[in-house]
Amino acid sequence: MKKFITYMILAFARLLTRNLSPSRKNNVYSHVKSGLSTDLIVEMPSGTKIVFYDNTNLIVNFIQNLQNDETDTISWIEAMPKDGVLWDIGANIGFFSLYAGSLLGRDGVRVVGFEPGAASYAVLNRNIEGNAMGSHIVAYCVALAGATKVGRLNMGAIGAGVAAGGWCNGFESEIDGLDRDINPVFQQGSVGFSMDDFVQMFQPPLPTHIKIDVDGIEAEILRGGKRTLSGKSVRSMSVEMEGDLNSERSREVFGLMDELGFVPRPRQSPELRNVIFERPAAD
Repeated sequence: MKKFITYMILAFARLLTRNLSPSRKNNVYSHVKSGLSTDLIVEMPSGTKIVFYDNTNLIVNFIQNLQNDETDTISWIEAMPKDGVLWDIGANIGFFSLYAGSLLGRDGVRVVGFEPGAASYAVLNRNIEGNAMGSHIVAYCVALAGATKVGRLNMGAIGAGVAAGGWCNGFESEIDGLDRDINPVFQQGSVGFSMDDFVQMFQPPLPTHIKIDVDGIEAEILRGGKRTLSGKSVRSMSVEMEGDLNSERSREVFGLMDELGFVPRPRQSPELRNVIFERPAAD
């Protein structure tokens, strides 16, 4: 019903402005649309309040699920030092990017987000802008992958397809993190970079902490970032690893992280989705 009422108000606004010039028509319509939007204010455990914009029922449910199911990631972010730099690989609409940006030092870029999905990327940037975090969060509409190439982002019905806040999308992969077929409803053109190539080509702020939530190509990203991840700047990583931690896919991730010098923390509970890896402190 709410969507229907919103649609009718916007349609009425178009009718009333039909004789205005295109610029004035767009200006009035934008103001009406903005006034109808419902902003979502989320108070995080630290007391920080973050505003999310352009919300749909999918996004609201997505945010609520993250608050309930990713308490380990929230605690991990809260423990980052003020001089930390987070790379949020699979940033989606920016829930974790925004929280990290609100807690880390404000002197320059502290969060680098990567989100290839067009709709989620648009909302991600709206959220960065609306929370006045543009000076210390920067997001790129690219996929991190095993190699630098152009390809397709397979967007499946499992994770709400092309919608903002959707998940279970795979860059050049049609299998998700639980070894299910994505069954793409749309294949979006996308650009992928290996982590090492991205660092060499663009010299971004190097990460001290990395979150990987990409639904299936975790091992490829790790292989494409061996040089960067072997550097001592990276202190800790959170990798989403749902399901059986003894599966072939999970064992591959554990093996790669071991090669890179990271040790996994025990999961706080079986229900949590992520494994947090840490580089042991040098003696």
